Amino acid sequence: MGCEVSTSHGVVQVVQEDEEDTGEFSDTLIDTIRSTWPLLSHDYVTVGLEVFRRIFNEIPTVRVLFDSFGIDQAETLERHQIFREHVQKFMHVLESLVENLERPEMIQPHLIALGARHAAIVGFHPEYFRFYSKCLLEVWEAELGEEFIPEVRECWEKVIDYIVRSMSHGYHICITHQLEHFVKETPIGKLV
Repeated sequence: MGCEVSTSHGVVQVVQEDEEDTGEFSDTLIDTIRSTWPLLSHDYVTVGLEVFRRIFNEIPTVRVLFDSFGIDQAETLERHQIFREHVQKFMHVLESLVENLERPEMIQPHLIALGARHAAIVGFHPEYFRFYSKCLLEVWEAELGEEFIPEVRECWEKVIDYIVRSMSHGYHICITHQLEHFVKETPIGKLV
């Protein structure tokens, strides 16, 4: 019971809510993000694991979503190769956007598709995306220390918000498609 993340014309819908949400990032934001990213990505897995540790502490039920990896203890999850690969992919999504800040529309379809994939995870709730934002900013602050000044935080908030909005959009496209399919395929006569 998957979902299609495209319109009937094969074009992924682009998220735009208002003028500030057009996905155009200022030169200052791009410079700020690119100057701090090397400090945050120096050890993909360790930094990514810390983000997930914080997410698991914030919402323990999220940990259960990873039971499909065949692991039942939080301590062993971090050492499990499949989970570590997931963490690496998570960090790679961030890096892809950092590399495409002048052209975020290049990565947005991938973010939308990623959001749709999360809709297919039993037990995943779209509000988890907001916890991702919170935990990511906490880890960035810990990693950057004194360099995480308000201007840097604001730039990262905009980039992370762009990711969350795009993924949430994909999540909702998928759920809507699943509901439309369910309604179309469910015979009313059998319910009576």
